[in-house]
Amino acid sequence: MMERAVIHRQPRSRAGELMTSKTTSSFDDRIGRNLVDAGFITPDQLETAQDTGEQTGVGLIETLVLDGLVSRDTLVTMLSFQLKIPVVDLKTVHVDPDAVAVVPEEFARSQSVLPIGFEPDGSLRTATTTPNDFQLASQIATLTGRQAKFVLALGGGLDELIARTYATLPAMRAEAPSSLDLEGEDGVGAVSLRPDARGILGQDVSQLPAIQAVEMVTLQAIKRGASDVHFVATSDSSKILFRLDGVLQEVAEIPIGLHDSMLARIKVLADMDITETRRPQDGSFNLRFNEKTVDFRVSSIGITWGEMMVVRILDRSEGILKMEQLGLEPDTMATWRQLLGLPFGMLLVSGPTGSGKTTTLYSSVTELIHNRGNILTIEDPIEYRVEALHQIEVNRQAGIDFPTGLKAIMRLDPDVILVGEIRDVETAKTAVDAALTGQLVLASIHSNDAASAFVRLIDIGIEPYLAATAVVGVAAQRLVRKICTHCKFDKEIDPTERQAYLSETGEDLTTFVSGKGCNFCGFTGFLGRTGVFEILPVSEATRKFVASGASGHEIRQQAMSEGVSPLRRTGMTKVKAGVTTVNEVLSRVFFFE
Repeated sequence: MMERAVIHRQPRSRAGELMTSKTTSSFDDRIGRNLVDAGFITPDQLETAQDTGEQTGVGLIETLVLDGLVSRDTLVTMLSFQLKIPVVDLKTVHVDPDAVAVVPEEFARSQSVLPIGFEPDGSLRTATTTPNDFQLASQIATLTGRQAKFVLALGGGLDELIARTYATLPAMRAEAPSSLDLEGEDGVGAVSLRPDARGILGQDVSQLPAIQAVEMVTLQAIKRGASDVHFVATSDSSKILFRLDGVLQEVAEIPIGLHDSMLARIKVLADMDITETRRPQDGSFNLRFNEKTVDFRVSSIGITWGEMMVVRILDRSEGILKMEQLGLEPDTMATWRQLLGLPFGMLLVSGPTGSGKTTTLYSSVTELIHNRGNILTIEDPIEYRVEALHQIEVNRQAGIDFPTGLKAIMRLDPDVILVGEIRDVETAKTAVDAALTGQLVLASIHSNDAASAFVRLIDIGIEPYLAATAVVGVAAQRLVRKICTHCKFDKEIDPTERQAYLSETGEDLTTFVSGKGCNFCGFTGFLGRTGVFEILPVSEATRKFVASGASGHEIRQQAMSEGVSPLRRTGMTKVKAGVTTVNEVLSRVFFFE
C-alpha cells in the first residue's frame, strides 16, 4: 500500500481546545453559573475570570483552566452534563483501529480529534474536547462519508494519545486483511464500471472507505500511466476519468457521497480547505510508490452539480527519454542535433499543451551535459530533477517568476539556459537578449507549427528583426497514439482516410494497420504515444522572411521549399510504418490558415 504523505498543518490554539471560537458568551455564562452552584468557584472568581477572558480573548472556560480555578476534567464533566454528551476516559478507552484508519492522521492531529469506534448506525464515535463544534462535525462527515458522534475526552493528553495511536496503527492493523487489493477481483455494489474500464481500474471502489478509494484510484492511475485523474460531479453521481495517452476515458461512476469524501481526502493531502467547494483552489502533495516519489498537482472548482477536481500526475521516476526514443525520424534527428551543437542562439520547441514539449527540451539539454559547462533552468514546475542541471522552480510567493528567475540566471554565468515556457514579453525579451549575447537558450512556446512560432514570438512583443536574429531553429511537435502491438491487424482503409493520405504524401495505399482492442490497451486499440516532429533550421532566406514581418503561411512555404517536412507529412510516414493511423494524425495535427 502506498505510504501516506506527511502534511504539516497549523495546530489548533489552546484557547480553542475546550470550546471553539463560535461558543457564545451566554453558553460560557451558563457553565460558569453551574460551576458556582456546584461550589467549584465563587461568584467573585467567576466575575474576575469573565473579565480576564474578555480582555485576553480566550474566553471564560479556558481562563478558568489556565488560572487553576477548575481542573480540565471537572470542566469536561460539567460540559458533558450541560451538552448531554457522553464522557470517555482517555486513560482506559479502547480504540478501534478500523475507526482510526477512516480519518487521516494529519486531519486528526490538526483538529485534535480521535476516532475510537463505530456506532450501530455506522456513525463515527469521535473523542474531542470541542463537542459543540458543528463545523468540525461537518468536516468529518465530508471527509469520511460518516456522521460524527462526539464524546468528550476526559483525563487530558488527547493530542498525545492521537500521536501514539497513529504511530502504532500499522501494528494494530497488521493482523487484519487489507481491503485495498490492487490485484483483486471486481467488486460488486453501487459503483458502475464500463466493461472495458474494469481492466483499467481493476476494482470496485464504492465499497471502500474514502481514504482507500483514493489510494486505489491513484495507484491504478500511476500503473496505467495516466497523466491526469478527473473527478466530476453530475446530477446524481460522480464520474472518475483517466487521461490515458492524451485521451480522457471514463473508468468509474461512483455515488456522490463517496465523491465528496474522496475530494475531501485529496484536499487534506494537498493542504487545501476541505470546507471550500465553490471557489477555485490549488494544492500539491507527493507520495511514495514502489520506492519512487510521485508528485501530484491538484486543482478544484465548483460546477453546476457540485465540485470538479483534476489531479495532475508527475511521475519523475520515469526518467528522461533519449532522443532516439522521442519519435524523431533519422534525418530530422540529425538536423536537431546539429542545431544543439551551435554555440549560441535560441531553439524553440512549439506545440499545444500536452504535446510533449518538456520531454523534448529535457532530452535535448541532457545531450549537452557533458560538453557544455553551466546549464541552468527556470521551470513551473520542475518535472524532471537532474543533478547535473542547476534547476530553479517558479515560486511566486517567494517572488520568483519566469522573468525574475531568468534575469537572475543571466547573472550566474550560464552556458545553456532552459526556459520552461515563454508566454510574456519580459521573459521573451530576456531570453532573446541571452541568445544574442552568447548563450544557447532552449525554450517552449505555444504555437501551431514551426513557422507560426516566429509569429507567436512577435505577437508577444519581440521585434521581427530580433526574432529573426535570435532564433536559430524550431521544433514543432505533436503526440499521436501508437497502435497496440498486442492486437494490431491489417485492414482495408476507409476511402476518406485513403484520400487524406494520398493528399499529404502523393502515394496511394489501400491497406493500413489498426488495433482491434484488447486487455493490454483497455480495448482502445492504442497503447502508448510517440512524437511527430517538424524541424525548421533557420536559413538566411527564412531569416529574411521573418525579419520582414512575413505571415506564418509565407514562412512555412519558404521552409518547405528548403526541404522541411511539415507535421502532417511526417505523421503519415508513421502511418505507412504501421505505428499509428490516419485518423490519429488528422485529429492531432490541424491548421487554421
